[in-house]
Amino acid sequence: MSSVDDYRHNAEDCLRMAKSDSEDRDRPLWATMAQSWLRLAEHAERINHELAPEDSTPDREIAEAPLAAN
Repeated sequence: MSSVDDYRHNAEDCLRMAKSDSEDRDRPLWATMAQSWLRLAEHAERINHELAPEDSTPDREIAEAPLAAN
């Protein structure tokens, strides 16, 4: 499982705790923690997307171009 999936799973766990906690005063804390996990998941997705190799980068095109015959 990726870290993004782990973060989303943690958020779901926090939401479950918020719904089932017998202490009304603790529910906002669980909801806030769930939001924090979701923000972390979104941040990790952005980073993963930015770092993902592209199919066609200029450097790759240059490296793969055939040498011109002189």
